[in-house]
Amino acid sequence: MRLTRRLTIGILIAVSMLGACNGAAAPSAGSSASAAASPSAGSSASAAASPSAGSSLTGQAWALSAVTGKTPAFQGVVPDYQQADYTITFNTDGTYSGTAACNQIAGTYTTSGDSLTITAGASSLAYCPQIAGDTDFGTIYAHSLTEAATYAVTNDTLTMTLSDGGTMTFGPLQALPSSAHPSGAASLPPGATPPAALLGKVWKLTAITETTPAFQGVVPEADQSRYTIEFRPDGTFNAKADCNQVSGTYEVHRGGDDPENPKFPVVGGGSGSILPGPSTLAACSPGSLADLFVLGLGNASGFAIADDQLTLGIGGDGIGKLDFTS
Repeated sequence: MRLTRRLTIGILIAVSMLGACNGAAAPSAGSSASAAASPSAGSSASAAASPSAGSSLTGQAWALSAVTGKTPAFQGVVPDYQQADYTITFNTDGTYSGTAACNQIAGTYTTSGDSLTITAGASSLAYCPQIAGDTDFGTIYAHSLTEAATYAVTNDTLTMTLSDGGTMTFGPLQALPSSAHPSGAASLPPGATPPAALLGKVWKLTAITETTPAFQGVVPEADQSRYTIEFRPDGTFNAKADCNQVSGTYEVHRGGDDPENPKFPVVGGGSGSILPGPSTLAACSPGSLADLFVLGLGNASGFAIADDQLTLGIGGDGIGKLDFTS
């Protein structure tokens, strides 16, 4: 992302997410997922768990075109040229594989009628650099897969309904020319000394406004301590994203208007660049804002500080932002 994109808070998020998700572990022998991998002859349960080669779900790679959630409520459309970055292939042995931006994902799945259960295998995800204007849907995509409840295939469209009522929509994977999606910047420009007003405080998230995916919400006061960030003088930071711990580096650039983000105020703030790094991810409880919070940090495009309030601009459109209080 040329994380030129917009902040110029250069945050290299080496997201070290603590807390493993038992649901993401490989299923034990005797579980339905295990039965899917090794069906016994004549077992009706195994037959339901492992789709046949003729199933409309199997036999091709699916590419994500849209994702929505109900709790929290958000909507995201994946541009055509990014759809090949978010894929899944269901194999007839009850396993699946796919991509989440620059990451590889894999695990097991079971079906029974139109019911679908996806169990992610152990994996780690890296935040993938994007060109300006693009969004890394990797974390949201990987976590949403594990929330699948039912599925339907109509013509060339696969629709998964999630446990919270949200949906994921897929189409057949289409080959794209290599020039269709340029790579983002892999490094950040040097930054200025962080302003004193940014340091020495634990900033608690109070509100999120994002345009991609579209989301707007206020964080209840009782939950604000679950979403925090602390900036250190040496250019590193520590953050809490609900059940996950996030750490990395950041860079800020002070003074003058940001030509790529003219609507964002720079009085008492500045711009910067963010480059999140490798992370292990745990799925938090339903309704968690963790994915949207981390996505917002990765898309930050500027900052402003006033009266113990911190605002991180997102996306350079003058609309998206993360609001904090100290």
